[in-house]
Amino acid sequence: MFKFLQNLFPADRKYQDRKILIVDDNEVDRKIVAKALDRLGCRVLTAVDGEIGYHVALSEIPDLILSDCHMPNMDGVEMCKRLRDHDETSNIPVIFLTGDNSPAKVIDFFDGPNTENYMCKPINPRLLASQIDEILSRHFHDDQQR
Repeated sequence: MFKFLQNLFPADRKYQDRKILIVDDNEVDRKIVAKALDRLGCRVLTAVDGEIGYHVALSEIPDLILSDCHMPNMDGVEMCKRLRDHDETSNIPVIFLTGDNSPAKVIDFFDGPNTENYMCKPINPRLLASQIDEILSRHFHDDQQR
């Protein structure tokens, strides 16, 4: 799996110093995504649940959040809603990662602002790579325009 991800995410350091927060209670999922993001030069932050993710996001102000939806202590949706209440974290884009592929549940994820997309687990690495690249490219470009 790591070899496959290395081909999808060449070590070109394209997003050097961009911070991405991965919030997922599944250690294997966190490690796979973190390894791929590291190859892009991203500074990878991780949290095992929404409560910890919330505090990490407030202290580190990541450029993108990849969050599982269903976790102990605080789920990803609640974490993102709380982050919207703070000026410094209100515009951080989010990709939800979920094992829930029910259309009604997925629609709920988009109630809050800045939900960029969602992916159903198991994660398709090519699609994840494409989404991350598109979001970071757009937000990095927006930062340069300011």
